[in-house]
Amino acid sequence: MINPRKLAAIDIVFLGPKFIIIEFAGGVLLCAALGVFILFRGHSSTQLVLGLYLISLGINYMPMLIYAVAITKGDSARRELGNELDDKSRAMSKYRRQSLWLLIPLLVPIIALRRVKRHHSRHMPNT
Repeated sequence: MINPRKLAAIDIVFLGPKFIIIEFAGGVLLCAALGVFILFRGHSSTQLVLGLYLISLGINYMPMLIYAVAITKGDSARRELGNELDDKSRAMSKYRRQSLWLLIPLLVPIIALRRVKRHHSRHMPNT
């Protein structure tokens, strides 16, 4: 499936943190703004669907932006990927394929929330 945190990390490693943060922030803002614009200006069901789809794509980029900022602050992009970077072309191929999942509406936030929930449940003491 998709690991959004590692996807953000590999983009940071190969394209740099500034570029990726700008890309993800642009993905959030531009997709959502265009979606809202289409919703308000559109008059057909197709435009309604397109507007909602673009808004959902903007929402998909929110966790990616959050991960990119956190990874950049922690300077941990290479550490996130571990030994996957030993074969850079294989790692890039794997995560480029995963990036197609970003086109599925609301998938990334759902996966990110599941990962957070799983992480918290593992680290909560049993009482």
